[in-house]
Amino acid sequence: MQLQTFTRNARGRDFAIGDLHGCREQLVTRLAEAGFDTGCDRLFSVGDLIDRGPDSLGCLQLVFEPWFFAIRGNHEQMMLNAFDRASPLALPLWYMNGGQWMLEHDQADVEACARAALARMPYAIEVDVGGKRVGLVHAEVPAHDWHSLQHPLSEARLAQLLWARERITRRDRSPIAHIDLVLVGHTIVPAITRLGNTLFIDTGAFSSRGRLTLLEIQSWL
Repeated sequence: MQLQTFTRNARGRDFAIGDLHGCREQLVTRLAEAGFDTGCDRLFSVGDLIDRGPDSLGCLQLVFEPWFFAIRGNHEQMMLNAFDRASPLALPLWYMNGGQWMLEHDQADVEACARAALARMPYAIEVDVGGKRVGLVHAEVPAHDWHSLQHPLSEARLAQLLWARERITRRDRSPIAHIDLVLVGHTIVPAITRLGNTLFIDTGAFSSRGRLTLLEIQSWL
């Protein structure tokens, strides 16, 4: 699935988290601090649930919770490429970037869980929050236009969604068209960083100097 849309949450609040990277205990703590209610609140993730932190499998399994929704990050794509044997280097590349946690589990079980999880993880999410349209992608919106996601994307455009860092590198403040707010991860920032109508929210949860960002989306609109 390329783009998944969500209607307004009439019962509770909508939250978003930065790149989780296996830090499930940290997520539990942050949700408790926010008084998150799994019965009515929703949590949206900008991807990279796995690798580098202590509980990648546990974080991947979050997508089966009815209150948790995640897009695909480049680390999930590396994992899929490794399982698909996309190239001779796919598995070593994933291991080099944190995928060695798989060796602690049964590979067949991990692969089955991963494929089921990825089937629930689109490349982009759009949420109605208080009448405003909020988008989530992992890295960058192609062509600086949210409408580009409503059409089939080329491999190059999909790669931009997962890997690009041009906007943050250039400190580009030009707005993403046809969307009110965009939340992205992928590039670690010391604190939530706004460039135009884009928020960078990966604050390095797995790092000794970082912390998982959890934000209530409404408060940033």
